[in-house]
Amino acid sequence: MDMELLGRFRKANTDGLPEFSNYDKPLEMGLWVLWVVKEKLRISRLKADEIAHVILHAKEVSVSTRAITGAFNRAQGKIHKYKESTGTFYEIMKSGKEHLVSQAGAEGVKVHYFEPGKKHSSKRILTENILDELKGDLKILDPYCDLGALDILSKSKKRRIKCLTKIENLRPKTKQRFLRELQDFKSEYTNMEFRSYSKSEIHDRYIVSLDRLVILGYSLKDLGAKESFAIALDKKMCSDIFDVLVENFNRRWKVASPL
Repeated sequence: MDMELLGRFRKANTDGLPEFSNYDKPLEMGLWVLWVVKEKLRISRLKADEIAHVILHAKEVSVSTRAITGAFNRAQGKIHKYKESTGTFYEIMKSGKEHLVSQAGAEGVKVHYFEPGKKHSSKRILTENILDELKGDLKILDPYCDLGALDILSKSKKRRIKCLTKIENLRPKTKQRFLRELQDFKSEYTNMEFRSYSKSEIHDRYIVSLDRLVILGYSLKDLGAKESFAIALDKKMCSDIFDVLVENFNRRWKVASPL
């Protein structure tokens, strides 16, 4: 295997992808390697021996080329196979990514995958599979809230929602339009409040409900524009950080400016 490729793989930033440690079978480990090289290194395909080599030397897990090949032969659409004169190459497909996401979830943890270029589908996943499953009032931190977020939140008419953003993050024209539309939105959705926090310390995006914490990879308005995830954690799984985030949100909300 090309040692330069192995070196690049070791340095790859895998933020935004499931953790390799979630997997212990040849299929999932192989798919994970293919996803990393495709997403982070812009290499669309690898051979089975290259995948096994990466797993051994980058992750220190022993898996044979034969095990990878056998698992991929049973993958049923999760990979695409290319037979060339230099050997057989494999490329991860959408269903392979979805399989990894589904396998990454543990009890009390749900991972949702947003496919790039599918904004409509992503909004549906967020509203039907995430927001509709949450209990009680919602606290939303989104530093880049704009009209796209209003469209999503309009589906939640029966609960109280506090949305904390930073209006200065928007471009001037986008900001003016958002503030203008927000007034009409609030007159119809009186259960929702919006405030802007002027300090620079808010960067993350999350939703806190009575029973869960949802961590978003991108702002509500950007879901589906790029590949991303949302991780929903039961409160009992993350009680310490849950309490800290609620406390921080409430502190910031008190000094934030109403919109």
